Amino acid sequence: MKTKIHYLAVLIALAAPFLTTAKADDARLKQMLQTLTGRLRAAETERNTLLSDKAQLEQEKKTLTAKVDALNKQVAADKAQLDSLEAKQKELDDTKDSLGKWKAAYEQIQTAAQKSEAERAKLASESIILKRKVEDRERKNIELFKTANEILTRYEKFGLGEALSAKEPFTGITRVKLENQVQDYQDKIADQRVKPEEKK
Repeated sequence: MKTKIHYLAVLIALAAPFLTTAKADDARLKQMLQTLTGRLRAAETERNTLLSDKAQLEQEKKTLTAKVDALNKQVAADKAQLDSLEAKQKELDDTKDSLGKWKAAYEQIQTAAQKSEAERAKLASESIILKRKVEDRERKNIELFKTANEILTRYEKFGLGEALSAKEPFTGITRVKLENQVQDYQDKIADQRVKPEEKK
C-alpha cells in the first residue's frame, strides 16, 4: 500500500518538470496530474480502509483471544471440578467399602454376642439348677444330721430296763416299738439320701 503511494508521488515529481517546459502538453499533463492525484487519493482511501479493517481485525482478534482464554479457564475450572467429583466419588466408594467391612464385622460380633448370650443363659440355668441341688442336699444333710443326733440321744438314754423289756418273750411290745423306731429312722435316712444322677 505504501509502495503504491510512494510510486505515485515519484511519478508526480517526475512529471512536474515536463509541465513547465511543454505548454502544449499542459492540458494533457493536467489531466495526467488529475488522474495521478485521483489514483493517489484512491490509494490513500484504500490504505485508510485497509488500516481501519486491520484495526477492526486486530480488535476482533483480541476479543476472540479473550474468549479463547476465558474458554480455556472455564475448561480448566470444569476439569478441576470433574477431578474433584471423581475424588469425591472415589472417597464415597472407599467409604461404602469400609461401611461394608464394618457391617460384616458388626454382624460377626453380633453373632458371637448372641452365641455368648445363649451360652451365658445356659450356664445361668445350669447354675440355678446346681444351686437348687446344693440347697436340697444341704437340707437333706441337715435332716440326716438331726436324725443321727436323735438316734444318738435315744441310744444315750437307752437304759438297762429298756434293754431287758425289749427282750421279754411274752408281749414283745417294747420290741415292736423299737423295731418301729428303727424302721422310722431307716425311712428318714432313705428319704434324705442323695441319689446318684442319671447321665444324659
